[in-house]
Amino acid sequence: MIDNSEVRAALESRDWSGAEVVTERPRAKIVHSVRLPAEWSEALEAEADRRGITPSRLMQDYILAGLQQDSAAPEGTVTISRAALHRAIDAALTSAA
Repeated sequence: MIDNSEVRAALESRDWSGAEVVTERPRAKIVHSVRLPAEWSEALEAEADRRGITPSRLMQDYILAGLQQDSAAPEGTVTISRAALHRAIDAALTSAA
């Protein structure tokens, strides 16, 4: 257990010989609010739980992936979900048979 005199001495110390100069400030985090339907919120929380992360972190991951995808996509490119792609392939194979 640390007694008050040790805490006071540490706070009053003027020895800066071990100090480190920080030249870059960390970027500020900005909060953006979004309203989701209850079912989206439940799905978001369930997926975050499955991954072992917070819903906030999962939304950050999704947003970053979307921004990177948009910037990497050539003009005229359409992005669809994997599930939609599988449905389209299944429909094409069914109609070809």
